[in-house]
Formats: sequence, structure tokens, C-alpha cells
Amino acid sequence: MKLYRINALLLKYYYMSINRLDRIFDIVFWPVIDIFIWGFVSFYIYQLSSDVNILNMIMGGIMMWTLFWRAQQDFSVYILEDFWSRNLFNLFASPLKDSEFIISTVIFGFFRALLTFIFLGLLSYFMYSFNILSVNLLGIAVFGFSLMIAGWAMGIFVASLIFRFGMRVQAFAWSAVWLIQPFSAVFYPVSALPNWAQKIAYILPTSYIFEGMRQLLSGGPINWNYFFISIAINLVALYLAILFFKSCLRHARKNGMLVHPE
Repeated sequence: MKLYRINALLLKYYYMSINRLDRIFDIVFWPVIDIFIWGFVSFYIYQLSSDVNILNMIMGGIMMWTLFWRAQQDFSVYILEDFWSRNLFNLFASPLKDSEFIISTVIFGFFRALLTFIFLGLLSYFMYSFNILSVNLLGIAVFGFSLMIAGWAMGIFVASLIFRFGMRVQAFAWSAVWLIQPFSAVFYPVSALPNWAQKIAYILPTSYIFEGMRQLLSGGPINWNYFFISIAINLVALYLAILFFKSCLRHARKNGMLVHPE
């Protein structure tokens, strides 16, 4: 593994982003739409309820979900852009290693997710007086880190599907995270789900993360059991996703998918 090759990819993603209005735009557009919609919904529910934590629960859920969403989508979409521009063949004709490709994409996606999170934090504070810094910062850091790993694992998995099946499955780059959101306890506890859905929730790392975050937003301590369970599931999922990625990339190289992705 060579750092200069990772740095070269980081520069590539940087110039792809900074010179594309749509790539800058999507850092803030959809998260801002979520903040507006759910923020006003939260205020309405707050006026009907005596539970002062409703606003915190929804706004905190939106901000944390954005970390997961950005981590997954950025990994998948940057690969798609290389497909669209017919650049994958040039990229992998170089001495680039699989690990360098994954690490550089993860690093760049991390900073994009962090920028979005900071922007949403400022917007939430000035629009709804929700201060994410008033919550246990260590708890936000550990659960946010676990959530990012979950996003990377899913992003690598979706990217693997794209390498395996080509652009026929490109819709998963945008829709994959929404398939598991109902089971992730983002805005409501797992106990609110029917029994069959709870069984799905208990195998997802995101449900433990958001249950732990809900306790933090209620003023409770860090639930380390939830954190360690989520990390354990995430690490297994990340390891399996990387193995799957390597297998699909080998397949793409053999059957010419890097040149003809359709």
C-alpha cells in the first residue's frame, strides 16, 4: 500500500467535487430538505405533546442518519461516476491496489459527511434552537463512528454489486439505505415495531446505534452494550463487504465490466 496513490485518488475526488456544482449541492440540499420538513413536523408534534424531548429525538435522528447516508452514498456514487466517465479501466490499469482504492474513497467520504453534519448542526441551532453539542459529546463520537463504519460497509457492498452486475443496479446507490431505515429505529424505538420487524432490527447495527443515541438525547448515559454490539456487527459486515468487493472486482476485470459496464 502506497500513500502517494491514496493521496492521488483523494486529489481526484477533490477536483471532481469542487468543480461540479451538483457534487457540492448534494452535500447540503437533501439534508436541508430533511431539516426543514422534519423540523417543522417536530414543532407541530411538540405543540401537541408535553414531551419536551420530541424535537431532540427527531432532529438528532436526522443528523445521525445523515452520517450513515453520506458514508454509504458517497462510496457508491463516486464509483458510478467513474463508470459513467469510462474512467475505471484507466484507474485499475494503474498499479492501484484494492485497499488503496477503498481507503481513499472512505477518507474523502468521511470529510464530506463531517461537513454535512456540521452544516446541519448549525442550521438546526439557528432554526430550531437544537444544540447537538449539549448532548454527551463522547456518546455522539462513539455512536457516530460506529454509524460511519456501517455506512462504509453498505457502500462497499453496493459498489460490489455495481462491479458485479454493472449499471443495471445503479439505483441501489441511492436507495439502499432507505431499505433498512424502517428497521433502524431512527425516529422511534425498536419496541414500536411489530414482532417480525423487531427480529430484523436486532441484526442491524443501526438499530443499536439509534437506540443508544435516543438514550443520550433523553439525558441518559452512554449505553456501552449497544455500542459494542453495533461495532461487532459492523466490523464483521465491513470485513465481509471487503471480501465481496475484491471478488466482484476480480470478476469485473475478467469479463470486461470495467470497459463495458452495461
